[in-house]
Amino acid sequence: MLSDDKARSEHENRLRLDRASDEIADARRQLEELKFLLQEKSKQNGDLGDEMNRSKRLLDEKYFESSRLRDEAVAKGDQVCDLRQQLANIEHEIETVKVQRAELWREINRLKELNEAKGIESNHQNDKLKGLNHEIARVSSRIEDTQKLIDVRSHDLRAKQVALEDTERELARVRDSNAKVATENAALRRDNERVAAENYDLRKEVEF
Repeated sequence: MLSDDKARSEHENRLRLDRASDEIADARRQLEELKFLLQEKSKQNGDLGDEMNRSKRLLDEKYFESSRLRDEAVAKGDQVCDLRQQLANIEHEIETVKVQRAELWREINRLKELNEAKGIESNHQNDKLKGLNHEIARVSSRIEDTQKLIDVRSHDLRAKQVALEDTERELARVRDSNAKVATENAALRRDNERVAAENYDLRKEVEF
Protein backbone atom coordinates (compact mmCIF):
# COMPACT_ATOMS: atom_id res chain seq x y z
CA MET A 1 0.00 0.00 0.00
CA LEU A 2 2.83 2.38 0.80
CA SER A 3 4.42 1.58 -2.54
CA ASP A 4 1.13 2.28 -4.33
CA ASP A 5 0.69 5.53 -2.43
CA LYS A 6 4.20 6.49 -3.32
CA ALA A 7 3.67 5.71 -7.00
CA ARG A 8 0.35 7.55 -7.03
CA SER A 9 1.89 10.53 -5.27
CA GLU A 10 4.79 10.64 -7.71
CA HIS A 11 2.39 10.36 -10.65
CA GLU A 12 0.28 13.25 -9.31
CA ASN A 13 3.40 15.33 -8.75
CA ARG A 14 4.57 14.64 -12.28
CA LEU A 15 1.18 15.73 -13.60
CA ARG A 16 1.40 18.90 -11.53
CA LEU A 17 4.87 19.63 -12.83
CA ASP A 18 3.76 18.98 -16.42
CA ARG A 19 0.80 21.32 -16.02
CA ALA A 20 2.98 23.98 -14.44
CA SER A 21 5.53 23.62 -17.25
CA ASP A 22 2.78 23.94 -19.86
CA GLU A 23 1.41 27.04 -18.13
CA ILE A 24 4.87 28.59 -17.98
CA ALA A 25 5.50 27.84 -21.67
CA ASP A 26 2.13 29.31 -22.65
CA ALA A 27 2.76 32.39 -20.52
CA ARG A 28 6.19 32.85 -22.11
CA ARG A 29 4.69 32.57 -25.60
CA GLN A 30 2.03 35.17 -24.76
CA LEU A 31 4.72 37.40 -23.26
CA GLU A 32 6.80 37.23 -26.47
CA GLU A 33 3.73 37.98 -28.60
CA LEU A 34 2.85 40.98 -26.45
CA LYS A 35 6.43 42.25 -26.59
CA PHE A 36 6.40 41.97 -30.40
CA LEU A 37 3.06 43.81 -30.61
CA LEU A 38 4.41 46.47 -28.26
CA GLN A 39 7.44 47.01 -30.51
CA GLU A 40 5.23 47.22 -33.63
CA LYS A 41 2.90 49.74 -31.99
CA SER A 42 5.85 51.84 -30.81
CA LYS A 43 7.28 51.85 -34.34
CA GLN A 44 3.93 52.83 -35.86
CA ASN A 45 3.56 55.55 -33.24
CA GLY A 46 7.00 56.92 -34.18
CA ASP A 47 6.11 56.87 -37.91
CA LEU A 48 2.88 58.73 -37.24
CA GLY A 49 4.76 61.26 -35.11
CA ASP A 50 7.21 61.86 -37.99
CA GLU A 51 4.32 62.28 -40.43
CA MET A 52 2.66 64.77 -38.10
CA ASN A 53 5.92 66.75 -37.76
CA ARG A 54 6.30 66.85 -41.55
CA SER A 55 2.70 68.02 -41.88
CA LYS A 56 3.29 70.71 -39.27
CA ARG A 57 6.38 71.93 -41.11
CA LEU A 58 4.40 72.00 -44.36
CA LEU A 59 1.62 73.90 -42.61
CA ASP A 60 4.13 76.45 -41.26
CA GLU A 61 5.50 76.92 -44.79
CA LYS A 62 1.97 77.40 -46.13
CA TYR A 63 1.22 79.94 -43.40
CA PHE A 64 4.42 81.81 -44.23
CA GLU A 65 3.60 81.78 -47.97
CA SER A 66 0.04 82.90 -47.22
CA SER A 67 1.30 85.78 -45.05
CA ARG A 68 3.75 86.86 -47.77
CA LEU A 69 1.07 86.78 -50.45
CA ARG A 70 -1.33 88.66 -48.18
CA ASP A 71 1.28 91.37 -47.67
CA GLU A 72 1.90 91.50 -51.41
CA ALA A 73 -1.84 91.73 -52.06
CA VAL A 74 -2.11 94.62 -49.58
CA ALA A 75 0.86 96.35 -51.26
CA LYS A 76 -0.69 95.81 -54.69
CA GLY A 77 -3.99 97.17 -53.41
CA ASP A 78 -2.24 100.26 -52.09
CA GLN A 79 -0.53 100.68 -55.44
CA VAL A 80 -3.89 100.37 -57.19
CA CYS A 81 -5.37 103.02 -54.89
CA ASP A 82 -2.39 105.28 -55.56
CA LEU A 83 -2.71 104.79 -59.31
CA ARG A 84 -6.41 105.54 -59.18
CA GLN A 85 -5.68 108.71 -57.28
CA GLN A 86 -3.07 109.63 -59.86
CA LEU A 87 -5.59 108.96 -62.61
CA ALA A 88 -8.15 111.24 -60.97
CA ASN A 89 -5.53 113.96 -60.61
CA ILE A 90 -4.51 113.64 -64.25
CA GLU A 91 -8.13 113.80 -65.41
CA HIS A 92 -8.58 116.95 -63.38
CA GLU A 93 -5.44 118.41 -64.95
CA ILE A 94 -6.81 117.55 -68.44
CA GLU A 95 -9.86 119.66 -67.72
CA THR A 96 -7.79 122.56 -66.43
CA VAL A 97 -4.80 122.40 -68.80
CA LYS A 98 -5.94 121.94 -72.45
CA VAL A 99 -2.47 122.60 -73.81
CA GLN A 100 -1.07 119.43 -72.35
CA ARG A 101 -4.08 117.37 -73.37
CA ALA A 102 -2.38 115.02 -75.80
CA GLU A 103 0.55 114.26 -73.53
CA LEU A 104 -1.64 113.84 -70.51
CA TRP A 105 -3.99 111.60 -72.50
CA ARG A 106 -1.12 109.26 -73.29
CA GLU A 107 -0.17 109.28 -69.63
CA ILE A 108 -3.74 108.43 -68.70
CA ASN A 109 -3.77 105.49 -71.09
CA ARG A 110 -0.48 104.29 -69.68
CA LEU A 111 -1.77 104.55 -66.15
CA LYS A 112 -4.98 102.78 -67.11
CA GLU A 113 -3.05 99.91 -68.60
CA LEU A 114 -0.84 99.77 -65.55
CA ASN A 115 -3.91 99.89 -63.33
CA GLU A 116 -5.51 97.03 -65.25
CA ALA A 117 -2.29 95.03 -65.04
CA LYS A 118 -2.10 95.64 -61.32
CA GLY A 119 -5.75 94.72 -60.95
CA ILE A 120 -5.21 91.47 -62.87
CA GLU A 121 -2.13 90.72 -60.81
CA SER A 122 -4.07 91.46 -57.63
CA ASN A 123 -6.84 89.09 -58.75
CA HIS A 124 -4.24 86.40 -59.45
CA GLN A 125 -2.74 86.96 -56.01
CA ASN A 126 -6.20 86.68 -54.44
CA ASP A 127 -6.86 83.44 -56.33
CA LYS A 128 -3.52 82.07 -55.20
CA LEU A 129 -4.28 83.15 -51.63
CA LYS A 130 -7.61 81.30 -51.76
CA GLY A 131 -5.81 78.20 -53.00
CA LEU A 132 -3.31 78.45 -50.18
CA ASN A 133 -6.12 78.85 -47.64
CA HIS A 134 -7.76 75.73 -49.04
CA GLU A 135 -4.44 73.87 -48.84
CA ILE A 136 -3.94 75.03 -45.25
CA ALA A 137 -7.43 73.77 -44.34
CA ARG A 138 -6.69 70.42 -46.01
CA VAL A 139 -3.35 70.03 -44.21
CA SER A 140 -4.96 71.02 -40.89
CA SER A 141 -7.65 68.37 -41.41
CA ARG A 142 -4.95 65.81 -42.20
CA ILE A 143 -3.06 66.76 -39.02
CA GLU A 144 -6.26 66.33 -36.98
CA ASP A 145 -6.87 62.91 -38.53
CA THR A 146 -3.26 61.92 -37.83
CA GLN A 147 -3.55 63.09 -34.21
CA LYS A 148 -6.74 61.04 -33.79
CA LEU A 149 -4.97 57.97 -35.21
CA ILE A 150 -2.04 58.55 -32.83
CA ASP A 151 -4.49 58.78 -29.90
CA VAL A 152 -6.12 55.47 -30.93
CA ARG A 153 -2.73 53.77 -31.36
CA SER A 154 -1.55 55.17 -28.00
CA HIS A 155 -4.66 53.80 -26.28
CA ASP A 156 -4.10 50.40 -27.91
CA LEU A 157 -0.45 50.51 -26.85
CA ARG A 158 -1.41 51.23 -23.26
CA ALA A 159 -3.89 48.32 -23.34
CA LYS A 160 -1.16 46.00 -24.65
CA GLN A 161 1.18 47.25 -21.92
CA VAL A 162 -1.42 46.45 -19.25
CA ALA A 163 -1.92 42.97 -20.77
CA LEU A 164 1.85 42.46 -20.75
CA GLU A 165 2.06 43.41 -17.08
CA ASP A 166 -0.83 41.05 -16.26
CA THR A 167 0.94 38.22 -18.11
CA GLU A 168 4.19 38.90 -16.27
CA ARG A 169 2.35 38.79 -12.94
CA GLU A 170 0.69 35.52 -13.95
CA LEU A 171 4.08 34.13 -14.95
CA ALA A 172 5.47 35.07 -11.53
CA ARG A 173 2.50 33.38 -9.86
CA VAL A 174 3.06 30.20 -11.90
CA ARG A 175 6.73 30.24 -10.96
CA ASP A 176 5.83 30.59 -7.28
CA SER A 177 3.35 27.72 -7.65
CA ASN A 178 6.01 25.63 -9.37
CA ALA A 179 8.45 26.33 -6.54
CA LYS A 180 5.81 25.33 -4.03
CA VAL A 181 5.15 22.09 -5.92
CA ALA A 182 8.89 21.40 -5.99
CA THR A 183 9.04 21.94 -2.21
CA GLU A 184 6.12 19.58 -1.74
CA ASN A 185 7.82 16.97 -3.94
CA ALA A 186 10.97 17.22 -1.85
CA ALA A 187 8.92 16.72 1.31
CA LEU A 188 7.18 13.72 -0.28
CA ARG A 189 10.55 12.23 -1.27
CA ARG A 190 11.73 12.57 2.30
CA ASP A 191 8.51 10.94 3.52
CA ASN A 192 8.95 8.14 0.98
CA GLU A 193 12.52 7.59 2.10
CA ARG A 194 11.43 7.55 5.75
CA VAL A 195 8.60 5.10 4.97
CA ALA A 196 11.00 2.93 2.96
CA ALA A 197 13.39 2.86 5.92
CA GLU A 198 10.58 1.93 8.27
CA ASN A 199 9.47 -0.85 5.88
CA TYR A 200 13.03 -2.13 5.74
CA ASP A 201 13.22 -2.16 9.53
CA LEU A 202 9.86 -3.92 9.75
CA ARG A 203 11.00 -6.58 7.25
CA LYS A 204 14.12 -7.18 9.27
CA GLU A 205 12.09 -7.54 12.48
CA VAL A 206 9.70 -9.95 10.73
CA GLU A 207 12.58 -12.01 9.34
CA PHE A 208 14.18 -12.26 12.78
